[in-house]
Amino acid sequence: MLLYVLTINYMKFKTMYYLLCSMLFLLFSCDNTDDGDEQSDMITNVQGTIRLTGEETSELGTTLTVGNVEVGNVALSGTDKSVILMSENITIVDNQLVYKDDQNGFVIVAADFTTGGSPNIEKSISMVIVRDGVEYRHACTSPYQNFFIACGEGYEVDFEAKTIVLEETTVINTDNDTILTLDGIVSWN
Repeated sequence: MLLYVLTINYMKFKTMYYLLCSMLFLLFSCDNTDDGDEQSDMITNVQGTIRLTGEETSELGTTLTVGNVEVGNVALSGTDKSVILMSENITIVDNQLVYKDDQNGFVIVAADFTTGGSPNIEKSISMVIVRDGVEYRHACTSPYQNFFIACGEGYEVDFEAKTIVLEETTVINTDNDTILTLDGIVSWN
């Protein structure tokens, strides 16, 4: 029984470690220069606004307008089962995030592992919102793994339909445990 508990706790730690490493890799691979290199397969034909509710909206605002999308970028997200949503002022060049304004913007990594990729996590969100130079980091995992918060039943990534649905989707601030709720539909071509 003790070996079983240790194995389960190790698996949860391993999954949490993987998510945190992916999020940190994404955050530290940013580049604020604009050297004119060719952009990757980033999608700019995007429609979607994400409504925010919760205590932090006084700092973050009540909406995020998605301007760019990158699908399945393993180099940045750590998995091909992900969609990276970015504000209009953030692009990806040579597998690095490039900011036109590093004081404001957001990056959301939405991942869906229901077709494989993680033995314990079905879906996750890792996100950073920057307002006036201050970073607000949030995350969720489904099912709940004793860290972060459960994303909720209304969160869906559909790679075939090229949509992400966020309906009462909850994420937790990883610094202060404040809950933020996301609502909206993002689609891309």
